[in-house]
Amino acid sequence: MRVLRRRCGRGGVIAALAAAVAIAVWLHPSLDFGYRGDTVAIAAPVASDDLASLLNQVRVVDRIDDVPGYERSCAKGKGCVFGPAWSDPLDVSGCDTRDRLVAKALQAVVFKPGTRKCKVIEGRLDPDPYSGKVIDLKQVSVDHIIPLKVAWDAGAWQWDLQQRRIFANDMTELIAVSGSANMAKGQSPLSDWLPETGQCLYALRYLTVAVKYNLPVTVKDRDAANAACI
Repeated sequence: MRVLRRRCGRGGVIAALAAAVAIAVWLHPSLDFGYRGDTVAIAAPVASDDLASLLNQVRVVDRIDDVPGYERSCAKGKGCVFGPAWSDPLDVSGCDTRDRLVAKALQAVVFKPGTRKCKVIEGRLDPDPYSGKVIDLKQVSVDHIIPLKVAWDAGAWQWDLQQRRIFANDMTELIAVSGSANMAKGQSPLSDWLPETGQCLYALRYLTVAVKYNLPVTVKDRDAANAACI
């Protein structure tokens, strides 16, 4: 790799630190299964080294078959297999998972009065990690990095409900993004969908979650991660 040496003023240092924090926030690399803290590592990983490390840890299989029984809805008579939406069994803050994530991810946040700084009513996502655009709160959605249906098929069907609820509300597994990008992704695994921007970071985050929860990825997923990080 060619290294460019140049003087870096105060602005350059700040920009470099901001980039490091942004990468760390993307990865949120806590691999302890029960970790629920908010501390984010500040050191920026080297993508190629990080990819190699993750691929050495993740289980790779030829395919992941569809497993019957997935039902996200908690309406009457439905399976509710990952528990009620945004209800973290390990959280004691009193704020639901979506509100906590949005409050941390957005800038210029305004809270609804009387909600103990839980309910965000104004803010912007700058930038949206999936498109690179600035997104107003009204267009913000929360994405599960590994879609819940993919996780179910990969092994979550064997977990008890408590473990599935922890997974569905884990900040390592969640990211604030544009609603349109989230809709486009749907229940697609890594091999079938990548964001417009930050594709390598997305792949690293996907593999980080897979390693954390001992979920396998397919050969196609592995190849997609390699291609994204070239």
